[in-house]
This record gives sequence, C-alpha cells and structure tokens, in this order.
Amino acid sequence: MRLSHGLRVVAAIAAITFPAKLQAHPHVWVKARSEIVFGADGTLSAIRHHWQFDEAYSTYAVQGLPLDKSGQVSRQTLAPLAEENATSLVEFDYFSRLKVDGKVQAFAKPFDYWMEYDKGVLSLHFTLPLKNPAKLNRVTAFELYDPTFFVSFTFAEDDKAVQNAGGPTGCLITLPRPKSDPPAGQPLSENIFQQLSAKADFSAQFVN
Repeated sequence: MRLSHGLRVVAAIAAITFPAKLQAHPHVWVKARSEIVFGADGTLSAIRHHWQFDEAYSTYAVQGLPLDKSGQVSRQTLAPLAEENATSLVEFDYFSRLKVDGKVQAFAKPFDYWMEYDKGVLSLHFTLPLKNPAKLNRVTAFELYDPTFFVSFTFAEDDKAVQNAGGPTGCLITLPRPKSDPPAGQPLSENIFQQLSAKADFSAQFVN
C-alpha cells in the first residue's frame, strides 16, 4: 500500500482493523461547508465541498512540503496533494450520500479541486458532480459522514454551513444536527464494537 501526503484514509483504516482493542472515536476532524449546486435548467447537478481539517492533521499532512518566501505552503505546491485526495476518495464515495425522492444518486469524478494552507489549517475544496443531474420533485436528503468513524465531519456552526447555489425559487434547506456528540475516545473491546455494529451503523448517530 502506497503511503504519501493526503488523507491517507485507506492506510489508516487498514492499520486500525487488527489491534485487539479498537478506538471507537475519530482520528481526523473536519469542519465542513457544502453548496447544493443547480444547473440552469433547475436540476440538482453537484455538491461543492469545502473541508477544513483540524490543526494536528493539517500539520501532519504538510510536513516536509517546501515553503514559499512568505513561509507558507502555496496552492501550487499543494496541487498534487489536492489531486490525490480528489481521486483517492472515490473508494469512500467522498463520504457523501445524496438521495432524491428516496433514490441514492451516483457521483461522477470531482473537478475544480484545490487545497490551501492558512494559519496552520489545511482546507480541501472540490466539486462533486452527479452522474445524472436530478430533477427535484419532493425531498432531497444529503448526508456527510464516514461510516468507519475514522474521520469526524461536522458542519460549520453558522446558518451558512449548507447553501443553495442556483436553486429554484421556494427551495428550502434545513440542517438537522447529529443526534449525539462523538465519544471522547475511551477504548472499547473488539467484542463490544462488533455488537454495536451488528445492531446498526455505529457512526450513523453522528450524521450531519
């Protein structure tokens, strides 16, 4: 398995699969903002993501990257890292789940992806298009979470965390917050974790 700069989610998940005790808590924290993007014909065409990583992970991800004259990591330097994230996260469906009238929608390859590093915080931006733009008839539901609970996603606290980009008149957005706060990080035995997983998707209770 190739290790390089980036989310390294594949390697990290594999690494925590085998120990006798599992940590049922996230290792990477992401503060997210998303835009629901509509086409000129009124169909839902894409989700535009803006993910801000926690400071500890941000420092780890940019370690060893060259600095510019101002002591910052430039967007140009981060371009390969952005491309790697944008292409490798397909295995996890970009942690995004979109339903239109109860039907799960498939995503195409992301585009317009880039990263920035500012004041010790790394951010990833990308647009995730639908394979087939969807016509809205009733209800659209969008979820952002990691089923493995390795990455904890939380939408920004303000009322602009999820926005309507070009949607039809009368289209309203509501943002239900997670039912529970993520656990503090106490170790759980493998047996207990398997019991939780057997009952339901453990991480689903933290869905945004």
